[in-house]
Amino acid sequence: MVPKKRMSKRMSCAKRYKNEKRAKEHNRKLKRDAKKNPHHSNKSKKDPGIPNSWPFKEQLLNEIEERKQKLAQEKEDKKKANQAKRQKAKEAKKANDAPAA
Repeated sequence: MVPKKRMSKRMSCAKRYKNEKRAKEHNRKLKRDAKKNPHHSNKSKKDPGIPNSWPFKEQLLNEIEERKQKLAQEKEDKKKANQAKRQKAKEAKKANDAPAA
């Protein structure tokens, strides 16, 4: 099947300027609406952390650190398992492709 020819990106200046104008108006409208209602924005709030007055703060921090290390270890184990699996598949393919003499 013959691929279709690509459409040219050429356009008249009037069309190009009209598109630019529309985009500019749209962006202005979005900014204006954001100014009118500042609480409507989708910004995520930062994690304030754990206050110093929190009871058992050290214990909580240690639990969080252990969880992070456990996840990192699991990720590393998974990565090694996938590498071994790929290596095994590569060797099997190599053995199958070798000509029988």
